[in-house]
Amino acid sequence: MSAPVSSEASLEQKLQQLEEQLKAGTPDIEQFRQTYDALRELSRRLQSLLQWAAEDRRGTKNEKKFQGLYRQVAGWNASELMESLRRTGFALKKDSELKDVFDRQGYRILELARAGKRDEAFHAILRIFVSAKKEFPSQLVEAFKPVYSDQLFKVFLFSFLSGILGQEETEQESL
Repeated sequence: MSAPVSSEASLEQKLQQLEEQLKAGTPDIEQFRQTYDALRELSRRLQSLLQWAAEDRRGTKNEKKFQGLYRQVAGWNASELMESLRRTGFALKKDSELKDVFDRQGYRILELARAGKRDEAFHAILRIFVSAKKEFPSQLVEAFKPVYSDQLFKVFLFSFLSGILGQEETEQESL
């Protein structure tokens, strides 16, 4: 077994610090947030590495094991991706050019997502970003990966579109 990764050791140290704060009766919310952010980053890195390993192991006897673990970690990270897509939608809403195009095309894209037409939905959204000369958000790329079920794909796209098509974000939603 190899030595722990430095960020893993760092996460363990942060958890020990949080435990000491609780024992002392002085928990610091900012340190809890920082620890949570570190955990999320490790989880995303693990998912990325598992995707690489699963692709690299195609045609081997371990392919299904890597694919299974990759799907498990991707599912675990799905909740965070949904929230990230919603926040991305809210952020893009501030760009009036993108907002106008999504106002015109959004319900068509919703229908494509509802029907499970990933390729057509991807093409419609990509066309919006290319024509506006804007960068395609990496969170959206993640949402279209085939590792996610059709149902989860729909939820991802609905989350993004609810951000850009929905009501203004309130202060509570931005927390």
